[in-house]
Amino acid sequence: MKLPKLQQLKYLVALHDTGHFGQAAKKCFVSQSTLSSAIQALEEQLDSQLVERDHKTFVFTALGQDVVLKARKIIELSSDLVATSTSNGDEFVGELHVGIIPTIAPFVLSELIRHSSKTYPNLKLFLREDTSENSLALLRSGQLDMVLLATPYDTTEFVELTLARDPFFKVSHPDNTNGQIYLLESEHCLSDHAISGCHLTDNSHIHPFQASSLNSLLAMVEGHKGETYLPKLAINSGVLNHSELVSEPLRYENAARNLSLVWRKTSQRREFYVAVSSMFKAVVDNKLL
Repeated sequence: MKLPKLQQLKYLVALHDTGHFGQAAKKCFVSQSTLSSAIQALEEQLDSQLVERDHKTFVFTALGQDVVLKARKIIELSSDLVATSTSNGDEFVGELHVGIIPTIAPFVLSELIRHSSKTYPNLKLFLREDTSENSLALLRSGQLDMVLLATPYDTTEFVELTLARDPFFKVSHPDNTNGQIYLLESEHCLSDHAISGCHLTDNSHIHPFQASSLNSLLAMVEGHKGETYLPKLAINSGVLNHSELVSEPLRYENAARNLSLVWRKTSQRREFYVAVSSMFKAVVDNKLL
């Protein structure tokens, strides 16, 4: 019996996650024809239809959905096998691939790298900055080992370990009189956390402009003499330096986000993840002093 190749399973999972052949191919760094041919070959090997296609659309068959679930487990176990083999039994040797969201990454990356090099000199730390949605998709597919993100967020399918509470501050221009509020794009969960935690219930005060980065956001707030809401992690990192903007703490008890690490529930490296999380917590706690 000819067994499926691991790469074929990765292509199938990517297609399921993206819902688009072109995007799946781009995600896997191959041509669309290569990905399509590999999935067709997989179907021939299994002697079953996994994807129903017509000229413009496709859907996964019931069997295809089941194969995707099993493929995820195989990919994850393969990643764990490589990690264990590379480390020769020492978990702090080898590679650790971690995703970090953009509203956390700029403030912890350099210190995480320094801390890791000093504490775990034989551990190669690979950090990838991306949105929560994309990072969790990469975690789900086995391309990341862990993700550092802000919660609350839907992480029910993963293990979540909360590292710290990151309170929000109101950031405004001294001459702010119209109360216009500027936020990040919806892809950044920081906006959702600010809206819910800071009781921003009056949408009429939220400006339709949505920034794609914190730098753009602060430039808009300063230029238009408006206001926004930022977590302490960003404030402590000096994002307001060399600007006219000022910050003030909020009285709302729930005006905060949590900084959390997540990983797959099925991973065999749970003890290692718990151990290495102490490094992330030390870095985060130091930034929040």
